[in-house]
Amino acid sequence: MIARFILVLVLLEMALSQKQPPPPPGAASKPAEAPACRGRKCLAFPPPPFKWVYCGGSWRQVNPHNCPVAFSDPDFSDHQCVCSSSGSLYQTYPGGSMWLWLSPGFSYCAHMPKCFCPACN
Repeated sequence: MIARFILVLVLLEMALSQKQPPPPPGAASKPAEAPACRGRKCLAFPPPPFKWVYCGGSWRQVNPHNCPVAFSDPDFSDHQCVCSSSGSLYQTYPGGSMWLWLSPGFSYCAHMPKCFCPACN
């Protein structure tokens, strides 16, 4: 009985300690729009897409090169083995918690390995 009570307290503490961050800077309830572009230069070099990631205590703009997981698995459904505290690889690799802004709303990973999002290093 006491073990169950302690387990419930630990789980409750974990849930409460993961406060959702505020929305990223300048992000309203609509997605960020690409800057206006004119001329041939725009056709050759389109602006890269970016997303907002909250890690290490601050919001960061990331792209597919410095945070591939934000683009390949934005709801982290394919990474539950590292994101979920019950996952088989949870906290096996260096990393930390990560929030992804989905405009509006968030996706959350309790422990994203640094190698999946180097921008969070």
